[in-house]
Amino acid sequence: MPHTPEQPREALTVTGTPSTASSTYTPVTGDLVWDTVTKRVGEVMGTQWLRYQLRPPGGGIEWHAAAENLLPVTQPHCMECDRIKAGHRDATGGGNRRLAEEWTMAMGRHQRTAHS
Repeated sequence: MPHTPEQPREALTVTGTPSTASSTYTPVTGDLVWDTVTKRVGEVMGTQWLRYQLRPPGGGIEWHAAAENLLPVTQPHCMECDRIKAGHRDATGGGNRRLAEEWTMAMGRHQRTAHS
């Protein structure tokens, strides 16, 4: 299976099929998805103009994708990823943009060191 340099081949598994995933799967911010058009994995950063904003796991240049072209991706469970995501969620929910940016940078560092 094709993979990005940020993710080892063994760590990623695409689930679903394009015909079933598009009708039942709705990505949320933070999900890892497989873009069937560009043939790469991306982390959902948000939505804009009815398209999802994706970024390579661990950082990089964002791109847009339509929902019908996205499939869910699973990876081994990582407690540190959960801790960083929870910190980011709390900072964002509390309106602390500076702290949210620090959590985003922490995730990038963690992805590069632990998951590459």
